[in-house]
Amino acid sequence: MGKLEDELKEIISFRYGGVPKFANEIGIPKSTIYTVLNKGISGGSVSTVLTMLSKLGIDSNWILKNRLIEVGNEPDEFYDCPLYGSIAAGTPIEMVEVEDTFPVPSEMHRRYPDAFLLRVEGESMNRVLPNGCMALVDPCDTVEYDGEPYAVCVNGYDATIKRVRVLANGFELDPDSTDPTYKPVVYDYGVEDTETITVIGRVVWYCVPFDWGF
Repeated sequence: MGKLEDELKEIISFRYGGVPKFANEIGIPKSTIYTVLNKGISGGSVSTVLTMLSKLGIDSNWILKNRLIEVGNEPDEFYDCPLYGSIAAGTPIEMVEVEDTFPVPSEMHRRYPDAFLLRVEGESMNRVLPNGCMALVDPCDTVEYDGEPYAVCVNGYDATIKRVRVLANGFELDPDSTDPTYKPVVYDYGVEDTETITVIGRVVWYCVPFDWGF
């Protein structure tokens, strides 16, 4: 265990009174956090380490880019993925202005070489995609995995992310939120003036910026 792990222990103890409360706050098992702190941060999964650092206000982007830690024992295993603030239907991805880049595991880039990051805004998917996170979207124009999160455009406007269910003649967009005021919306093309749904891509992963939640 190194200096960084010692500092993380001190911060967690000072701010949260210990690992159990911190684990409950970020939704990660306390046993997983104890493993990272006691056996070394390099042994933790990318998602666990990034979530911990982000919640504690530590610039994980800067740390990863400068290789100060090697998450998952895979040095130099990150890819600077393009981040878009919004995408409208019908706009070629190469024509969309890149807002920033953010390091994602190279394994994700190998699996989804054309994927890009899309900033998530709002609480409609907060059970699986917290407000402010960056969703990795694998481009496609059809829904292959019914009920999974997809980035879609409604009537050509900026992309929104919802769980998408394919209907006989349209789509149902389902939120996945702790807020019960978000309701499923059905787009039935058999009904006159129904708005058109355009599939942008499937969400396959997400990450959080270092200042997320602050």
